[in-house]
Amino acid sequence: MRKPPVLRLSGAIHHLALRSAAGQPLFVNGADRSYLDALVGNLLGSHRARAHAYCWMTNHLHLAVEIEAERVAAFQDELCAMYQQHLTGTRNGEEVVFAPPRPALRVAAHPYLLRLVRYIHLNPVRAGLVADAGDYPWSGHRAYLGYPGVPWLCRDLALRLLGGDLLRSVAAYRVFVTPQLIDLDRESLVMTAGYPGRY
Repeated sequence: MRKPPVLRLSGAIHHLALRSAAGQPLFVNGADRSYLDALVGNLLGSHRARAHAYCWMTNHLHLAVEIEAERVAAFQDELCAMYQQHLTGTRNGEEVVFAPPRPALRVAAHPYLLRLVRYIHLNPVRAGLVADAGDYPWSGHRAYLGYPGVPWLCRDLALRLLGGDLLRSVAAYRVFVTPQLIDLDRESLVMTAGYPGRY
């Protein structure tokens, strides 16, 4: 039996889940999502972090980020503040506010990184927005399948956990992320008893 690959992390894996207040939409058009893509890329660089999965939903967003524990709160705060500033500037001063963010949840990277990636990328399917995660353009799922995506998404660690060469890993990922296999137990992903509820 093969031993699981050793994970070489530059920080811990954290799940950031940010919601708008009162269910307000965070995105009016594709330009808003493009701005968020660029913002996240810049923040990952300045905080020496890596993102392993993401999904921009209508009124909330998910990000699996590998980052040093002492930088998590600042990363989350800067993301909220800078994106909120962008929204206020593009909506004629109309204030769109993030709900007070809950602390990012630290995830046990092995064996739960893959389950977190699946949880994040299947959000649009669970929400009923699409029947197939591959039809949702604002997540990292399509990049995991080999399509072009944001330059800052790191697929290598999760795909390496699936074993084999790249083609076999992508095929294994495709099977792993089928809706029939969804495990909605997010609590088991995290190393904390403080489960904030279903996102």
